[in-house]
Amino acid sequence: MKIKSEVDLLFQVIIGTTVIIMIAPIALIPAQERWMLVIVALPMTLFLLWLVLGTWYEFRDDYLYCVSGPFREKIYYDKIKEIKLTENLMSSMAFSRKRIEIRQHNKNYFTGTTMISPQNREDFYVQLKRRCKNLQK
Repeated sequence: MKIKSEVDLLFQVIIGTTVIIMIAPIALIPAQERWMLVIVALPMTLFLLWLVLGTWYEFRDDYLYCVSGPFREKIYYDKIKEIKLTENLMSSMAFSRKRIEIRQHNKNYFTGTTMISPQNREDFYVQLKRRCKNLQK
């Protein structure tokens, strides 16, 4: 079952403002120059919306599958060494301040840490913790 990412009001405002800033000038510039802005602004806007609307997580048999737009990650349960609730705003597959930090064995902090922000964070955390057998105490 796909679990959608939580999207905080702060992220909604930032993304909404960014989309307006990219799209609004299309109506304000001369028609003969408009095509250039459409070529740049439309793909960027669609990409941003894909990230926000296309971020979800799914428990699979052996791994947690994380999707954020075109980005995919498989996090194998037996490779997870630590999970914790956090409000760290480090860039990741999360659009909420309320996140779950997942750290993996044999990887450094930057390549082995993933932040996710599922809806019903606490329930998701309990389910994930139950699947991870190699957590460090």
